[in-house]
Amino acid sequence: MATTERTAETPAGGSGIAPAPPAAHTLDWRGAIRWPLLTVSGLLWLAVAVLALVVAANPFLPLDATVEKDIQATNLGPLPLIFPFFSWIGDAKGAILEAAGFALLLLVNRPAWRLALVGALAGGWYILISHLINRARPDPSQVLRVTEHPGASSFPSGHTVFITTVCTLAILCFFWKPLPRWGRIAAFVVAAAVAVAGAVSRVWVGAHWPTDVLTGFLIAVAWLTLVVSVRWISAPALDR
Repeated sequence: MATTERTAETPAGGSGIAPAPPAAHTLDWRGAIRWPLLTVSGLLWLAVAVLALVVAANPFLPLDATVEKDIQATNLGPLPLIFPFFSWIGDAKGAILEAAGFALLLLVNRPAWRLALVGALAGGWYILISHLINRARPDPSQVLRVTEHPGASSFPSGHTVFITTVCTLAILCFFWKPLPRWGRIAAFVVAAAVAVAGAVSRVWVGAHWPTDVLTGFLIAVAWLTLVVSVRWISAPALDR
């Protein structure tokens, strides 16, 4: 006599075919990377490499001296009044400022911690490159003014790396989500103005050559663009 009971091996649907196991999760690299930003970062790193090779081969560039003299001879109005601040913010004081900013970030926008922490590593590139390329700083006989005499290699400008990095991360980590589009643009304009003022200050006081500050700016932007291109790092801070 045939039984109507289902066997233990037969699924409830009665087809006798067990359901397929769920497909293993695979990482979609097309969505994990912001490819346009990664491309921009690659081009910027190429520019950094070219400048580094030029400076390593020719530590003194006559064009550097000409541009520096022109900047130092220009009447900048009241702008030099803020230059001492840019000089002061270097060395350990900058690290303390970064630590304070990170602590504040954990209180007001914790999801952005990953972007802030990895982005701040831009300073590591300054340390690495300045140890690989030992460039003499401007001498009073080569330029119009030297009022600062730092001891480390002139190339690249660590102050410029730091100022550019901090200004950019402040916008991305604290203000990106709440600001409208026009507000973001305005914030970046202000950040760019601060970074340029800081770069000009390093040349104006004779602490760096123009190619030092240009490379410092490119390093900061190249690294931050690379970091933001990785969604795992930047999405918690930037995506609404």
